[in-house]
Amino acid sequence: MAQDTEQPQASTAEARPRPTKRPEALRRRLAATHRWTSLVVSAFLVVLMAAGVPLLYGAESFRARNADLYRPTHSAHPITAQQALEVVRDAHPDFTAGNVISDSGIFVVADPRLNLAYGVDPGSGRITGTGHYYGGFQGFVENLHAFGLSSPRYPGYVPFMATAMPSFGISGLEGHTLGDSLIGLLGCLLVLLALSGLYLWWPGIKRLSSGFRARTGKSRYITHRELHKVVGILALPFLLMWGLTGAAAKYPMIEQGLLAVTGGDTGQVKALNWDFASVPHDGAQDIGLDAAAAAALTEVDGRISNRTLPDPSDPASAYLFEISEPDWDPYDGTMLAGNDWVYVDRYDATHTKVVWSGHDAPIQNRVYEELVYPSHFGWYLNGWVRLIWAVFGLAPLFLLTTGLVSWGIRHRRKKARLAARVTTATP
Repeated sequence: MAQDTEQPQASTAEARPRPTKRPEALRRRLAATHRWTSLVVSAFLVVLMAAGVPLLYGAESFRARNADLYRPTHSAHPITAQQALEVVRDAHPDFTAGNVISDSGIFVVADPRLNLAYGVDPGSGRITGTGHYYGGFQGFVENLHAFGLSSPRYPGYVPFMATAMPSFGISGLEGHTLGDSLIGLLGCLLVLLALSGLYLWWPGIKRLSSGFRARTGKSRYITHRELHKVVGILALPFLLMWGLTGAAAKYPMIEQGLLAVTGGDTGQVKALNWDFASVPHDGAQDIGLDAAAAAALTEVDGRISNRTLPDPSDPASAYLFEISEPDWDPYDGTMLAGNDWVYVDRYDATHTKVVWSGHDAPIQNRVYEELVYPSHFGWYLNGWVRLIWAVFGLAPLFLLTTGLVSWGIRHRRKKARLAARVTTATP
């Protein structure tokens, strides 16, 4: 009989490499980290982000509550911002003005805290009424959301939250309070929770549609788990954006890192460019608001929306102008509009500084400063569209609720199984 020289073939099952358990182990560790981090910080995130919802409509709220201010009249010769400021000072000598804002056809002359404000009609030159922008509830949520209750400028100030934090020799950490640091840390943790949630959610390309489907007719555990999954992935772009921009607002080094990665100019970061001082000298006189405004417009083309006045008690303070560019202003939906910022020396109109202007900035810088960061509040969209921001701003509350319910059910089931094993093992 002829010899069979063909070598036996190994079976397909034997030839295939054994699957590794490392990805599953990584997934379990990441799930535990995601779960316990969420349980620790979610309550803080819920409060912080819920406080941001009223700020989405701060300008609309002020205009609705103070409709009597907004009664402009037409005139061939309207008064200037300087004249509007003088009208308020003449009528209220004890009032310290900090801002002169152009809003919906009138001048709003406000104090440095943007609390008490007077409306001035440019057509008639008369005061139309008074209102409070950051007084009461609106000021409290601003202090909570933006400063972690560490700012004495707004209601709700807690001195303990203004405790100075150590910088550990890192320049980017200098000058931060406990409240500031908490806001920045929560932003970083929100980004990490969003990214870990994306990894845990990912069902694979072939089963991608299943990641957007919630089986609500199943058990209570499955219902809450899958609702958590679907709402989380739908809210993911907003959560990532809010976490990133919130953290970068407190730690500009994060924005610099993004610009470095994308090829932008790390030196053109608005948050790091606010240093400027007027130069007082013997016999120096304040040049006045209108002259300072004209000087600012020689540096940047556009429409002045807000004028911050020098501090009367600080000779080195200066005028600061927020200027809306002709083609695009992402802050146009708020009272404090303007996407270019220019300082002007209160004594010398030739001494100026452009804090930020998108005219000559690299595209990477402009995308962040005039699209990514303004998306934090979405003021470049009308109020109806901003309802999307409001809904997703409450998503952490929903995610916390569904996460707690599903974790509680899972925990009780685990305890029941352990108890059953103990009972079975008992003779």
